[in-house]
Amino acid sequence: MSNTRQLNALSPPKVQVTPLPSTLPHPIPTATLTVDLSGHTTTIITQSFSDRIFITVTQLQKFGCFYQATTSSAPSSAFDSLSDEASQNSLPPPLPTTSVTKLIGTEPSPSYTALYQLYVAQIASIVKHSARGEDARPIVVSLALKPNPSATKKDGSEERRSHVDDDYEDEALMTSEEERTRYMGVMAAVKNCRVW
Repeated sequence: MSNTRQLNALSPPKVQVTPLPSTLPHPIPTATLTVDLSGHTTTIITQSFSDRIFITVTQLQKFGCFYQATTSSAPSSAFDSLSDEASQNSLPPPLPTTSVTKLIGTEPSPSYTALYQLYVAQIASIVKHSARGEDARPIVVSLALKPNPSATKKDGSEERRSHVDDDYEDEALMTSEEERTRYMGVMAAVKNCRVW
């Protein structure tokens, strides 16, 4: 076999991409917003598929952990609790009928499990409240957040952690002002990326 023939056999196939005309709308409604939250570039991407709403929140330029949130039908009064003006300035209350299921991925540490579920439940609440409960699609959320240094042990020791240390990490992460700032910033960005 000649050298040219060997090179052609190893070359990747040529892929031709035909761009869509700019006059056509996106086939999938998509919104993207990049914000700076405490010095960390945070990208929010929302997409509205016919069977699901997909929301990516990343500070790591990757997908991270995937969750699905489903909400069984709630009484319409649950969506009337906030006026339009109030809903612009605050977060809607979580819906008690929301179920959060991890699909794939691993949180940065065990202390992030509850935090990530809180993010997903609140994002689901934002989507459901802004749709006034009329959208029954499940919400798939991808989270990849930078670990919060305020939630790690201050002495930097690498010794084996006990259950008490894990509880301390959970509490430190969930109550830190830095995490609250990031949480509120992410939720404001999700509200501004509405495609549902």
